[in-house]
Amino acid sequence: MESRSVSARERPVITLRTARRLAVRAQGLDRVPKRADASAIHRTVQRIRWLQLDPTSAVAPSHLLVLWSRLGRYDVATLERAIWKEHRLFEHRAFIYPTTDLPLYRESMRTFLHRPTGRAIRARAWVAANPALRRHVIDRLRRDGPLPTSAFEDRSVIGWHSSGWTHERNPSQMLEILSGTGRVLVAGRAKGQRLWDLAERVLPATALDTRAETGPLAANAAAEALRALGIATRDQIRDVVTYWMRRDLDATLAALVQAGRISEVEVRGEDGPLPGQWFIRVADLRTARAVDRRWRGRTTLLSPFDNLIRDRVRTQALFGMRVVLEIYTPEAKRRWGYFVMPVLRGDALVGRVDPRFDRARGVLEVRALHLEPGVRLDPAFRRDLTAALRDLARFLGGTLRTPLPAPR
Repeated sequence: MESRSVSARERPVITLRTARRLAVRAQGLDRVPKRADASAIHRTVQRIRWLQLDPTSAVAPSHLLVLWSRLGRYDVATLERAIWKEHRLFEHRAFIYPTTDLPLYRESMRTFLHRPTGRAIRARAWVAANPALRRHVIDRLRRDGPLPTSAFEDRSVIGWHSSGWTHERNPSQMLEILSGTGRVLVAGRAKGQRLWDLAERVLPATALDTRAETGPLAANAAAEALRALGIATRDQIRDVVTYWMRRDLDATLAALVQAGRISEVEVRGEDGPLPGQWFIRVADLRTARAVDRRWRGRTTLLSPFDNLIRDRVRTQALFGMRVVLEIYTPEAKRRWGYFVMPVLRGDALVGRVDPRFDRARGVLEVRALHLEPGVRLDPAFRRDLTAALRDLARFLGGTLRTPLPAPR
């Protein structure tokens, strides 16, 4: 059951343009900070909640691009130090999170094998059937960690069966499950491979021991998720909160409305209200008009895994762009390109570029440029887009191949 909706007459109205600007501002994409130092990196990850990891590197790993889109050129070594040395950030299940959010994810870890899902039930049974493999992994890490996956023997009695790449990769699967429960964590990387260790040797004991009541924890996490989105529907919030929060999300949102922390709003476009139950933080509602008065915006490129556009339905509703990932599409059938990066200009997604970075030559090449309907590559747009691409090339340690191709 959804949280109780207020009448349309009582709901404040937010225009679609303002909603877009709220979303862009919430993601830190409206302006670049004066300094892209360690504090800026940490604040950015806190602000957007996480960095998603993906192995595709036609340009650069996605999480590096997500930060570049917000910070401009920064020192990747500073990010690595924040994760592996200072432990201000941590890696968990293909994401990088702020360590201050660990209590939220510790609750997810605690319930990982006890969820009423087919996957959790299967994983729990498989771990129970393979105590020797589990002991081997824990003992090896305690004695010699951190270690890569290849360091572990396959002592399974029953193999892990799947139709995908995890089939019979038993030590790897045990590590993944133990990571899900928080028993082990990624402690570093060597030649692109994850190094595993016991959680207590990866993160400070004070962080690991932190427990919080789930009620206040869920309320604060839902409010922070909404802060990162700027404005969102109930379903969009549900998509970004952790698994254990979803069952009681409606009650959590209703309590936040009752407490005056969030408000239900109507998002209205040219054709009328957008569907769904939309929410905004009261603090952001108070500044919504100022967003329009003070709006500047900028031109940048987004990883296809960027937090702003990861929800494809939301992206189409707010920005009118259907983002399509064609990495796994045969080249002859691609419409846009292999690793297409949408172009954000102000509060609009105005086009897509298909870039490729030639590491051997140190050259960033734009293989194709696609513009959205009604968008022209006028001199100002060409200048700003070229500047953004040139900055990306410098961040990658290379140069931009010019001129840009003609728009398609």
